[in-house]
Amino acid sequence: MDYPNLIRHEGEALLSAVTGNLDRPVPTCPGWDARRLVGHVGRVLEAQTTHIRRATTQPPERVGPPPTDDTELIDYYHQCLDLAVDILTSVDADLPAWNFTLAPKIARFWPRRLAHELLVHRYDAANCAGLTWTVEPTFAADGVDEVLTVLLPAARAAGVTPVAADGSAHVHLTDTDGEWLVQLDGTTVEVSVGHAKGDGVLRGPADKVLLALWGRVAPDSDGLTVLGSAELIQALLPGR
Repeated sequence: MDYPNLIRHEGEALLSAVTGNLDRPVPTCPGWDARRLVGHVGRVLEAQTTHIRRATTQPPERVGPPPTDDTELIDYYHQCLDLAVDILTSVDADLPAWNFTLAPKIARFWPRRLAHELLVHRYDAANCAGLTWTVEPTFAADGVDEVLTVLLPAARAAGVTPVAADGSAHVHLTDTDGEWLVQLDGTTVEVSVGHAKGDGVLRGPADKVLLALWGRVAPDSDGLTVLGSAELIQALLPGR
């Protein structure tokens, strides 16, 4: 996937959804308004692109807060988005680069992570603005795979998942290729691709499954089906 172009698209669509009403609350991020959402995304882009250029696996320092003036905030967001796309397009994918997961500490981790970060936050923006959120099923399926194979193992190892149940969960996408069996055992996660029976099952289109895994919709909301252990499906949420 062309992650830098996806970052560009998602970033511009996110900002477009909330421009002109930054006071609007963001229901899927309790306590946030659109202003804070824009500042958060800009800050994430600034932090990771600043850090990638260090070419080290050492954790980065925190970046400063975003501007409080609305005009300056929008300019800041545009600058962070432009810089992120430029750097992620040109960076050597094998350059040493810190990340917070168990994945290899190289730069190729970040284009995918940031593309999906912006995809989910575009949902937050569209939802708060009353707009329709759509995504190509293959892109959403890639996001599901990232949650299950990268983010969930890191979250379980760190002990930060909202639910820590043990057992097996099967995730099955209904509108594109995508099936995973996730074995949860204490702080470890083993994921295999393909059809298999699990103690809990989550079925549905890729976009809705992705939103469920990020806690944006309930796993049993319209369009989704949960069979067996609902607790094990909740245990798939990485909590990040």
